[in-house]
Amino acid sequence: MVQIARLIRKKMGEVLVDEGLVKDDQVQEALRRQRTTGESFGEILVSMGFVTETDIARTLVKQSGLPYLDASRYRINKDGVQAIPAELMWLNQFVVLDKIGKTLLVAIANVLSPEIFEKLERVSGSQIFVYVSTWSQVQTALEKNVPLNAKADVKPAAPKPAAPPVRPPGSLPAAAPAAPARPGTQIQQRK
Repeated sequence: MVQIARLIRKKMGEVLVDEGLVKDDQVQEALRRQRTTGESFGEILVSMGFVTETDIARTLVKQSGLPYLDASRYRINKDGVQAIPAELMWLNQFVVLDKIGKTLLVAIANVLSPEIFEKLERVSGSQIFVYVSTWSQVQTALEKNVPLNAKADVKPAAPKPAAPPVRPPGSLPAAAPAAPARPGTQIQQRK
């Protein structure tokens, strides 16, 4: 059974401080917000602009020793997706990538509780193999491959992007610039 909680020896905030990516007061601010809102710690840090999704994924890889995989680029097997209820994936921000025999490949963007992994194993009858991905990569994979029942709106709020500039009334819109790449969507080695 997957025991990611046992794999993680240091808390994410500690690793981010050790890496010089955030300051201790930023970690404390994010923890206060987490207690109030229930959002994931990593998503809070990203939405507050303290770190990127890449920083969070890199930290999770470093904490857990799990491999990284871009879930948005994986050709997802429908048999795997159908092995787990869609609501469970959306609520916990993970996506089932594939089912190979009695093994379920899963991409996560946040640390999941051991209870979630136990439930996955119980519901699927499979052993779980975990990859780390960014929040937006998991989100993209879910949107493309895991439809939700129209009655159940369980999608968590995404980190809020900056608002577009407001045009003065009567002015013509400028030509649309090419969409920039979303920051933090690829893991790169630090030099």
